[in-house]
Amino acid sequence: AGGVLMFNTLAPVVPPYDILVWYVDGVEISRLAGEPEWSAVPISLPPGAHRIDFQYQYNPFSLPELPNDPPPIRQGAVWIDAVG
Repeated sequence: AGGVLMFNTLAPVVPPYDILVWYVDGVEISRLAGEPEWSAVPISLPPGAHRIDFQYQYNPFSLPELPNDPPPIRQGAVWIDAVG
C-alpha cells in the first residue's frame, strides 16, 4: 500500500513572477502560489521508494519583461517545513 507525504508550506509567490512546483520521481505533481499563510499539503504516493523534489521558479513563463508593480503579498521566496 502507498501512503501520504505531508508538508507545510508558506508560499507568498505570485505568477507570473514566481511559483512553487513539486515533483515525484521527476514528474510534476502540482504548483502552488498565493499562500501567504502556512498550509498543510498532502502528496499521495504509490507503494515503493520515491524521490520528491521541490522547486522555486522565478519567471516560470519566461516572460521577456515582468510587470513593474508586484502585488504586496509577493515575497519572492518559499518555506517548506515538517516534511513527513
